[in-house]
Amino acid sequence: MASRAVIANALEAGGVRVAFTGKFAAPCALIEAGDPWAAVDLSLRGGRRNARWRITLVAGRADSEGALEALAELVDKADAALLPARVQLPTWAKPFDALLGNVPYAATVATIQLLTEEALP
Repeated sequence: MASRAVIANALEAGGVRVAFTGKFAAPCALIEAGDPWAAVDLSLRGGRRNARWRITLVAGRADSEGALEALAELVDKADAALLPARVQLPTWAKPFDALLGNVPYAATVATIQLLTEEALP
């Protein structure tokens, strides 16, 4: 969970609202466990855990003019926030419509992988 906090703290410091589950309002970044969520890399000395987090950026209403531009701006803002945290910048997927309360919002998704710093016991 410490790796999720690294991502969330970086995004919040960069002015991106963060949600983890439940109800949320756009624009925001929804952070959920990725698939696979956690794996151990024994090729590294002492073994390290690799955690994957799925980030969904949700911008403005998909039916509004400028929704794609708003989403692109949110991607730029998220990338700029993650860069100082020394997190590998993700590759964002093709935009899609995310339904929030039966209203479509422009969204994109990416997976971030973080390697733990300390060796496993």
